[in-house]
Amino acid sequence: MTPRSADEAAKERKELEKTLTSAKVARDQALKELEERKETIESDYWRTVHAALDGAYHGAQKDATEVLGVTRDHILKRTKKYAR
Repeated sequence: MTPRSADEAAKERKELEKTLTSAKVARDQALKELEERKETIESDYWRTVHAALDGAYHGAQKDATEVLGVTRDHILKRTKKYAR
């Protein structure tokens, strides 16, 4: 097998760099979009929880902790962050 010429090696390096850079940019953009979507979903979820608990019957928060599997403090913090 004959060794590659310096020109071929340089060309292959450039192609590899181009391919990897393109893949990284696409990955970073997809992750950014995913994070934005996640934030929207969290906001919608906690606004729904807040609306359901706002003015609800006595003991609703306790019932919500059992259904959601989180503490009352967690519910309070998240509804303050997203629903107000």
